[in-house]
Amino acid sequence: MAKPLRLGTLSARVIGLSALMTLAIISASFTLTYIAATRIIEQETAEVVAAELRGIVDSSDGGRNLPELIATIRERAVGESEAVYLLADVDGAKIVGNLSNWPANVRTDGQWTSVRGVRAPNGQEIEIGAVAFVAPFGTRLLVGRDMRAERNFQAALIESGAVALLAAVLLAGASGFILNRLVMRRIGDIDATARAIVAGDLSTRIPVRSGGDEYGHLALTLNAMLERIETLVTELRTVTDSLAHDLRTPLTRLKTQIQRGNDTDLPDAARREALGQAGDEADRILSSFSAMIDIARAEAGAARDQFTEVDLGAVVRDVFELHQPLAEEMGVTLSFTEESAPVKVRGHAQFLAQLVSNLVDNALKHGTSGLEVSMSVRRDGAMAEVDVADRGPGIREAQRADALKRFGRLDAARTTPGSGLGLSLAATLARMHGGELLLEDNAPGLRVRVRMLAVGGA
Repeated sequence: MAKPLRLGTLSARVIGLSALMTLAIISASFTLTYIAATRIIEQETAEVVAAELRGIVDSSDGGRNLPELIATIRERAVGESEAVYLLADVDGAKIVGNLSNWPANVRTDGQWTSVRGVRAPNGQEIEIGAVAFVAPFGTRLLVGRDMRAERNFQAALIESGAVALLAAVLLAGASGFILNRLVMRRIGDIDATARAIVAGDLSTRIPVRSGGDEYGHLALTLNAMLERIETLVTELRTVTDSLAHDLRTPLTRLKTQIQRGNDTDLPDAARREALGQAGDEADRILSSFSAMIDIARAEAGAARDQFTEVDLGAVVRDVFELHQPLAEEMGVTLSFTEESAPVKVRGHAQFLAQLVSNLVDNALKHGTSGLEVSMSVRRDGAMAEVDVADRGPGIREAQRADALKRFGRLDAARTTPGSGLGLSLAATLARMHGGELLLEDNAPGLRVRVRMLAVGGA
């Protein structure tokens, strides 16, 4: 839920800054427009006055024909036009024109000037833009324009600019407020989700209101991160519970065997047997811890900077040759097939060997009822595949996800040997190499397939 807007908050600053920037931009634009418009109006007015002045002077033989000059001015000064004319004597007394008298402080050098005068016959004081100079026969001539229309236009321009400026500021503030509400609503979703997670509800996710915009993509990314965090926390809890459960029995047996070994009343042979069994229990415990350390290293991306181009077929062949004697002792037929062309991937040879070795160990341990385990390497398009298949009881589809978890055991009572870390470590090593581990039905038995991108793959 969006929080109310208060002064001093980021939301208020965003809205204020938006309105201020809009005000500054429009003010600068309006000022430049006003200056340019005023300059154009004055320039056009000056050009009109100059043209009228030339017409008057030309019609009176350069101003030397005084009667003709007076007649021309009298003819043009009729009516309520914006044109202003005044011919006065050397003392400023009016001879002819539509001004009552010669305005004060008028320049007579023929340059454009702005003065105030009284218009005849209504006696109204007006602003005049004019040109004045000394004419022949001791007269002075002023030709100009009434600037009221221009000033009215400027006033209208200022008024419309002020209204537009106010409307723009209000619209900027409103758009800023709406945008802020949208943004803060999305941020509020993230904040509410974070608070729920802090309170202990790891299943809470950020609502994805729109998957197409940036916030939608961010929500999807954060939800994926939260999903991963929840999985890790759940696995950590499971690991803690499973570790405590799995270690209780071997530690109890270890303690018992050590106590038997310290019993001086037992025969030496029984004491040595007890100490040997204690050593075996210690080895199994250390093996579990070693597997957990390997999983942690793989999940942390250890040795990823040491990845090189590896011949996957050669790695699997070495694992096959290493396990073949053990399989013969167990009476299991272990077979291996590969393509004639090398199948290469980018990875760490030692970790890849450990991945395949875990799969073979798991197949020999749990799939020997069928007395057959097969290994293969091949290339499927852009992917490299390693298969380890047995003819044992297999894993039901509903249990396969649990089998890949740490300490995932199909034996709920945990009476069978093993720590439940073999497949979990193999799956982690597959992800470390950018691949995936799949559990499939071998009809009968279990087929474990590892897929990763081959060198030269798309």
